[in-house]
Parts: sequence; structure tokens; C-alpha cells
Amino acid sequence: MPSLAITGGLPVRILPLRVGVMTVGRSSEADLELQHAEVSRQHCRITWDEKECRVEDLGSRSGTRINGELISSITRLLPGDVLGLGQVTLRLDMGAPQGPAAGTGMVSPTGQAPENGQPIRRILLKDGLLLGRDSHCDVRLNDPTVSRRHCQITSEPDRGWLVHDLQSGSGSFVNGRRFDQHSLILGDRLQVGPFCLQFDGLFLNRIDNASGGALDAESVETRAGGQNILAGVSLHIAPSQFIGILGPSGAGKSTLLHVLAGLRQPDTGSVFVDGRNVYHPESRPSFGFVPQDDIVHPELTVTEAFRFAAELRLAKHTPRAELEKLLSQTLDQLGLQERAHTPVARLSGGQRKRVSVGVELLAKPSVLFLDEPTSGLDPGTEFQLMELLRHLADTGCTVICTTHVMENAYLMDQIVVLMQGGLVFKGTPKEARERFDVPKLQRLYDKLLSRTAADWRRDHPSEPLPPRKKPAPLPPHSTRPAALPILLRRQWTILRADPRNFVILLGQPLLIGALVSWVTDERSLVMFFAYLATLWFGCSNAAQELVKERPVFIRERLVGVGPHPYLGSKLFFLSAITLLQAALLYGATLLGEGSQDGSMGWQAAALGGTALAAVGIGTAISAYARTVLQAVMVVPLLLIPQIVFSGYTVPASDMTPAVARVSRCMPSFSAQTMMDTSFLWKKQLQGNTISDHAQSYRNLDPERELTSRDTFERSGPALRALLCLLLWTLVAYWASWIALRRGTAR
Repeated sequence: MPSLAITGGLPVRILPLRVGVMTVGRSSEADLELQHAEVSRQHCRITWDEKECRVEDLGSRSGTRINGELISSITRLLPGDVLGLGQVTLRLDMGAPQGPAAGTGMVSPTGQAPENGQPIRRILLKDGLLLGRDSHCDVRLNDPTVSRRHCQITSEPDRGWLVHDLQSGSGSFVNGRRFDQHSLILGDRLQVGPFCLQFDGLFLNRIDNASGGALDAESVETRAGGQNILAGVSLHIAPSQFIGILGPSGAGKSTLLHVLAGLRQPDTGSVFVDGRNVYHPESRPSFGFVPQDDIVHPELTVTEAFRFAAELRLAKHTPRAELEKLLSQTLDQLGLQERAHTPVARLSGGQRKRVSVGVELLAKPSVLFLDEPTSGLDPGTEFQLMELLRHLADTGCTVICTTHVMENAYLMDQIVVLMQGGLVFKGTPKEARERFDVPKLQRLYDKLLSRTAADWRRDHPSEPLPPRKKPAPLPPHSTRPAALPILLRRQWTILRADPRNFVILLGQPLLIGALVSWVTDERSLVMFFAYLATLWFGCSNAAQELVKERPVFIRERLVGVGPHPYLGSKLFFLSAITLLQAALLYGATLLGEGSQDGSMGWQAAALGGTALAAVGIGTAISAYARTVLQAVMVVPLLLIPQIVFSGYTVPASDMTPAVARVSRCMPSFSAQTMMDTSFLWKKQLQGNTISDHAQSYRNLDPERELTSRDTFERSGPALRALLCLLLWTLVAYWASWIALRRGTAR
């Protein structure tokens, strides 16, 4: 009997042929399944009639070759002939298999491309870099499928790095497509023979393969409230496939997606991608994840959103010119070039979803997860998005999405059906119709309800998982840029996107300062309103920031943005704004009254410390709130006690010991203590000083230890008050950090 021996592009194995017709392709429905991005879903047809073997191309993207010659009709395949499907090569053997490695000079066991006789994982680009099998090449790739002089890389000022195929026998491929000349874009995967090299702007880094990631879930269980959300789900997903996770509401679709993506660690079981544990911090693969909510800021333009996302995801050394080429290519790929400078808020629902997908594609992930990507879209837009996902799978990205929509399920390679947390089916859409005996998949949910989940699971044969392959060495580590400066620039871009933001932020303190100065000329009352307004500024500025960006942070947490840079950017930026507002308010009161009473240094310090504490408190509110509405409603409830326990409405000397202890913990009490100090600072306690600031005198000297001959220079109470405000800032930051850690715990 004849057999096909894989000799290049995929792991070595023997594929026996049977009598009759067999299809070869990447689809799971193919008789001979070859999971490689350059192999079409239905690539070619092989016929064996016990006398001769014939091959017919089925309109594949890269074509079918016999001994390097492209075929256009049914062609006879003789023993020893090499069949080429894109970058995958197979040899026809008759009788006992000769062994796929016989005479082929397979790559060294380390799986690394040798350079000057030494294994390497990273190639520094230079003009004229030559790759091939010849010992005189700059990079020697020792494999028989690689030509002696296979391809060359050159640099041009306007086009960047160009790779030229040197009429190689097996061809050169980028992202699964054959080329003669190609301008490299960040993330491009160049395949030469069995070697796959990814471009990062300055280097070519050796990676596992050109196809998407292969995913295995082993007996995954997740419990909540004493119930199983996922009940022992085992699943194998081949690379470069488009997979749909279906099931009724509450079946566990989103939970399974989060577990597979590494966002939620299961109670029991494991998840592996290309042999690497998803939850191992040292070897965690890089994924793309698109949640149901938009993961881009609506105030940014499409280009700005892509640029900030790319800067957070790509290596620190990425050249600016290469980054701009990547942005332009992504806009073209998603059909958003005409909307490049349009704010995301003004896009249609389908366009916003494309932007969310585009943000994830910038880093060229091996696996892309999407949670209900078509939710809320009209049928036409929904079909366009599903076609885009189909195209991504065809070009070497494993795509896994949850969906309720059945109309476009035929675009998927396989569907996974869940019911009450259990796996009840996995197979092609055609097999699903046969398994559930429905003419259309739209009737699937009705059919599921006709039996219990336990019955469906009992009838579904468990899928044996393939042996877990040993993971290849990790690609060279690329230093990520410092996230804090990028996040700060993004905050500033969001703020200046609408000029009305400046009018509101800067107009508030000026208006309040003018009104307070107009109503009263009592300086102590004016400063009481000043620090209360500063508390309100800081809390309201920060209370909505984290809760409204929660989906954004959860996603950016996966690409390496930690809680500290994220919180630090918020605290720094919002504190700067609140300090500016406090300064404008203070200046407005001075202009309104036309005079100054008290130490400006202590008053400025009081307002500054209050601003920092208020921003910290507002950030903590936002971190623990579930919705923006909750955060907004909590702010007034927090400010009312600040008035009651400030020490101004009820002097400290009139408070009971219990009330006094509570008051000393309040930011407003600390601010009032510093204001009281400012009114008496460096003044002799006599006459008008005491009468004009009697309450401050009683608050600072309740035991009447000072006499009229003394000059007030007690800085201790004010310094302790300032320390209390700074402590509020640190405690609030720590509480916010805990909330973010818990909210994104794996």
C-alpha cells in the first residue's frame, strides 16, 4: 500500500493511503488533515485505484506542486515524487515506508537555525542579509527544503526592510502567503523551509511555527456558590482553526473562554497552548482577548487607540517607522483607513468591534479569543465580522469565540456545544446537524432542551487528547517599554480630545472661588469651603476612572501592564489636575477678597494634601464600585461626614471624646487643623488675633496652655495633620491595588 511521508513544514509522520478518493487540507473534515497555515482547508484530492496515484488541486490558495512544478489538472504522482502544499512537503512511498527522514537531512534536534555553526534564536537584521543552506550564507538554515541561496533581506529608506525570494525551489512565505518580494511589517512571520522567523523591527526571532497555537484543556472544573459552572471539560483545539463555543444562556460559555484565555484559573484541571501552561508566569503564551465590552477609549481616534495599544504591547526597541507601518497595515486589514482620524465614540457598532479586534491583532497573537463579538450588531455587519475572523484563521491565527448566533456557524471549522457547564458536542457544523438531527443549527437550542444535560453528556463520546508535545524554547525576551509614561500620555490625549473638558475642569474652581468670596469675607469660612471643594474635586475626578476602564485594564493586564503602573498613572495625572484646581480656587479667593489672612504656606500645604488624599479616596471608590453609577452615588455620602467631623461646624473643643477620636481620622479634620495653624502662625496671641480666630485658638489650644504673651509657633499639630492626609493617600492606593489584583486574579 502507498503512503505519504511528511518531509518538511510539519512534524515527521507517515500518512497511509487507502483505495479511493481522499481529500487533503487543514479542515478537520479532510481525510488527511495537515494543520499548517499555508495549507488550504480543502487543498487537493488524491485518488488511489490500486494501480496509480493521481492528484488534483482544489483551488487552493498556494497551489499544489509535484517536484516543484505547479499543477493545473489531474496529475499522476509516481513513487519518490515530492508533493508540495505550500510549505508542507510529502513524499510518495510504495510498499514499506522508507522513513520520512531518509536522505532528507532533517533539522538538528535542537530545532534551532544554525548561524556560523552555532545555534541561535535571534538574528540581527542588516542590509544584504542572506539566508540559505549554503555555508557562505549569513544565516545558514540546514534543511534540504531550503535552497542554497534561499532569500535575502535588504533595507530601503522609504520602505524599510524588504525580503526577496531568490527563486528558491520551495518558495518563501510570509504569514502563510508565498511572495517574490515583501516589505516586512512588525509581527510578520517569515517561513523558510521548516524555519519560522518573526520580525520585531530590528531582529528575526525564531518561533515555534507559522500557524496558530494548539490548545488543550484537561478536565477543567470551575465552581461558584457550591455549583459547577464547568464540569470536567476536556478539549483539544488544533492550530489555525476557527472555533465557536455555543450553548444556552448560563451554559458556561464565557467562563470556559476566560479559563482558556488565562483570565480565570480553574479550580481543577489545566490548560496548555503549544505545550505551555497558560497559568505558569514564566511561560505564559501571549493571547489576544476581545471581551463583550469595548476595550478602547471612546475619546481617542482610531489611530491614537492603535498607537497606544501598540506601544504597550511591542518591544521597547521597536523603531517608530516600523510601528507606523504596522498601524497603516492594520487599518487597511480591517477596512478602517477612512476612519483613521475619527473618534471611536463616533463609529458604528461594527466599526468599534473591529477596532477592538485590531487592538489585539497588533501583537500578532497565536490565539485570539472573543466573547460574543457579534452582540448588538446587525446581520450584515455580523457577517462581515465573522468573515474577518474566518480570514484570520486562514492566515495562521487560532480563533475561538463564544456566540449565540447560528446563521454564520458554517464559517467555523468546529463548534463546541456546552450545556449546564458540560461538554455535549464537539465537531464540524455538518456533524452537529447530524448529531442533533436538526435541518438547521438555528433549531439546536430547542433540541437541547428536549433532554437533560446529563443525557447529552452521556451520549457524547469523550475526545482523547493528543500527547502533549514538549514546548519549544521560548523566543528571546524583548524588553517592554515602561508603561507609566505611555499611560500618562494616553490620559493627556483623552483629556484634550474635547476642549469642553478644560472649560469644566478649570471653570469649576474659578466659579466656586468667586461665589464664596462674594458671599462672605470671613477668611476661615472661605478656607473651609476651599478644602471641602478640593475634597469634592479629587473624589469626583477619580471616582469614575477605574470602574469605567475595567475591561481595558483586564485586557492590558494580560499584556504586561501591572496594577502599579496603571494606578500610578491615574494617581499622578488626576492629582496634577486636582492640584491645579485647588491652586485656581485659592487664587480666586485671594483675588475676590483682595487681602490675605494667615500663612499662605500652611494653607497651600493643606489644600495640596487634601487634593492628594481626595484623589486616593476617589480611586479606591472606583476600584470597588461595580458600576459608574455606584461610584457617583458614593461620593456625596463620603463628603457629608467630612463636613460634620471637620472641626469647623462643631469645634473640636465641643466634641465628646468618642467623636473627637473619629474626627481626627478624617481628611477634613486634618485640613482644618492646618488652616487653624495658618491663621495663628507667627502671631502673638492677644487682642484681635484671638477674637478674629477664636475657633482656631480653641481647636489648637483646648487646655489654654498658651498666654497672650506667646507667639504661636506650634507646627506639630499641622505636621501630624499633613502626615494623616498623606497616609490617607497611601492607604487608598493600597486598597485600590488590592481591588485591581482581585479583579484580575487568574
